[in-house]
Amino acid sequence: MNIPPKPETVDERIEFIVDLMANLDWERGKTAKLIADAWELSVKTVEGYATTASRIVVADEEDARRDITAGCRKLMRDALHGGDAKGFGIVGKLLAEVSGAKAPEKHQVGALDDVTPQKAREVMAGLFGAVTPDAAEGGNGDNQSET
Repeated sequence: MNIPPKPETVDERIEFIVDLMANLDWERGKTAKLIADAWELSVKTVEGYATTASRIVVADEEDARRDITAGCRKLMRDALHGGDAKGFGIVGKLLAEVSGAKAPEKHQVGALDDVTPQKAREVMAGLFGAVTPDAAEGGNGDNQSET
């Protein structure tokens, strides 16, 4: 990493860190120390700059999300008017992902409602052989300890 001489102003230092973050060159726990050593500052000071820089980068991501959303809407309109169902679907999927409106992935809700420890042991034993001392000894797996 090429670290320039310490910029004169705090804003210039933060701008340098923003560029590192935007280019994915910032490594948490590592880059702050490198910069602190090069600029003869405390790591805590550089981490403070990084906190501010991170807020700027995140704000830029919100701007990018807004721009992508607007672009997707325009592309969807063009695909709709042009009869391009495939293009409409592709852009619609991208828009859903960017906007956070994507439907959740399919999950089996309630599929494990009636699972018991014994059923789980049976499935595991079928897949991997005896996995518990009870199953290895041919027991039913019930632990019946007296207290």
